[in-house]
Amino acid sequence: MVETIVRTALLGIQYGMTLALIATGLTLIFGMLDVINFAHGALYMLGAYFGWVVASTLGSFWLALLLAPLFVGVVGVAIEVLSLRPLYDRNPLYHILLTFGFAIMIQGAVVELWGGQTKQIAEPASLAGTLTIGSFDYPMYRLFVLVVSTLLIGVIWLAVERSDLGILMRASAHDSEMVDALGIDVSKVFTGVFVFGAVLAGFAGVLLGVSRSVNPGMGFGIIIEAFVIVVIGGLGSFRGAIYTALLIGLVSSFGALVASTLTEIFLFVLMAGVLMVRPNGLFGATEAT
Repeated sequence: MVETIVRTALLGIQYGMTLALIATGLTLIFGMLDVINFAHGALYMLGAYFGWVVASTLGSFWLALLLAPLFVGVVGVAIEVLSLRPLYDRNPLYHILLTFGFAIMIQGAVVELWGGQTKQIAEPASLAGTLTIGSFDYPMYRLFVLVVSTLLIGVIWLAVERSDLGILMRASAHDSEMVDALGIDVSKVFTGVFVFGAVLAGFAGVLLGVSRSVNPGMGFGIIIEAFVIVVIGGLGSFRGAIYTALLIGLVSSFGALVASTLTEIFLFVLMAGVLMVRPNGLFGATEAT
């Protein structure tokens, strides 16, 4: 019983940290650009497919983990520069409709290029097998995902909170006119944030593409969880996104153990409960990061 609880908790934390990569990008985009990006799940899916193509063609998971997020970043540049940028001063409904349209187009393009059959990224040989933790064995690859996700989230946190780049990002979000008056091109900062969010989504897609199936519908499920995280944590709150992603990961993991068919219901009940007590989310809605 204890082993089952510990194993389930590890699975939940690992999944939560991967969700944090996705939710962090979504949160930064909303916090800075004030854009609700419904295409974020499609970019996650695209990362998984690009990872599958690279791994299948070149036979290297590591190249897939490096190149696939960059390819997704290129798609992110096109979306932000060619379509979103002219709409920043418009009603947010335009952003929602536009990004939702991109999500549909990306999903359609994936089906057209690679079909609707389920695929999977091959697990790297160096991470095959299990590692003994106490009295039970745990998959090496899942530990790798946990460590990499945690380190990356930690680096992003430090960059946002402590670096000059983080200060510039927050300043651009709070007073873009002042930053622009100082000679800094705010539009490039916004593009960088959007592309960075897309890269994080693509990176998570490759990581989860090994342990989960790669299919055209995978983006829909993940975007629901990502938005639940963002809403519970507080719109635009970077810290809230990370803490809530861990919470959602644990809820999903233990929920699947108790009643797998009711996992999504658990998430929405949790969101409803939090919003009834704290309408702005656990960490408020006034933070830009």
